[in-house]
Amino acid sequence: MKILKLTLIVPSNSSHESLNFFFENMLTWTSLPKEIILINTNNSKKLKIDNFYRNFLNKKKILIKFLHHPKFYPGTARNIGITLASHKIISFLDVGTHASKDWLENGYNQLKTSKNLISWGNTYYLATSTKDEIIRASTYGAKPITTLPGTTVNKKVFNTVGVFVENIRAGEDAEWRHRVDLHNVKTCVNNKIILYQNLLGVSYFEILKKWFRNYSFSRKLSYLNNNRETYFISISLILIILAFNWNPLFTNWGKPGFEDEITYIPHITKVTILSLMFFYFTVRAIYLPIKKGIEISFLLKFNIIKILLLSFCIDITKLVSFFYSRFK
Repeated sequence: MKILKLTLIVPSNSSHESLNFFFENMLTWTSLPKEIILINTNNSKKLKIDNFYRNFLNKKKILIKFLHHPKFYPGTARNIGITLASHKIISFLDVGTHASKDWLENGYNQLKTSKNLISWGNTYYLATSTKDEIIRASTYGAKPITTLPGTTVNKKVFNTVGVFVENIRAGEDAEWRHRVDLHNVKTCVNNKIILYQNLLGVSYFEILKKWFRNYSFSRKLSYLNNNRETYFISISLILIILAFNWNPLFTNWGKPGFEDEITYIPHITKVTILSLMFFYFTVRAIYLPIKKGIEISFLLKFNIIKILLLSFCIDITKLVSFFYSRFK
């Protein structure tokens, strides 16, 4: 087992069981970090590392800094870790993830053997039940996606891009990735998968609550200002209002012969509403799930209706949270 000269930063708002699960997974890695900075933001209780794992780290001469900062947001916790990091290579991980055994070594080597400054994490969202799969189909999808957890970074990147936004509860990782793209930083993707397990057993209400929480901070996240769902709903409302008033505005509505006028469109309101509904159904319940790796056979087992309903609830939740963030 190799010891790499890098610092692993792990913000945690989890339970003692989740913390043990994290260290249990870490023991399976082919390489370990020289330094671990774990920032506990759980306000309910001050967690401790079991003696078994602490003794293991001591034997490997791995320095661990276990900080307790209740009520800190993830961005603040990560920034503290960056400030305290002793090594120029930094990796990020979450307690709720299960990393493959060689993810750390692979990300480290990708920076050491190339001009890349960032090796992005590659996360696959686990689902074991039909409900889990419906939630996954309506959100992250069944294909690995680029994430901050599992990412390895050369510390000098922060001199160019800056650190994480601190005054938001969620979305600071995506905002930081957006800034990385704006600065044209040379990056690659770690092909070793990180498994995300926090979708397992979650309820539909918890998902909606999470989406409301995340998008309530949209006012502070510039990359979300052009959210396509908001534009779609706004344009749809405009089209429906226009369709409802089309014939009264552009024909001699109610007068003899108005149905023969070129500008007259029969059943325009019904056609417009049905067209928008069909478009939304096609995109949200068929196109996007398939694009995200959901199998067609799963959609055809009457799950497509559940995916459509959950997706609609998520989009409405996002719209409400946008307005909430503006008026708050």
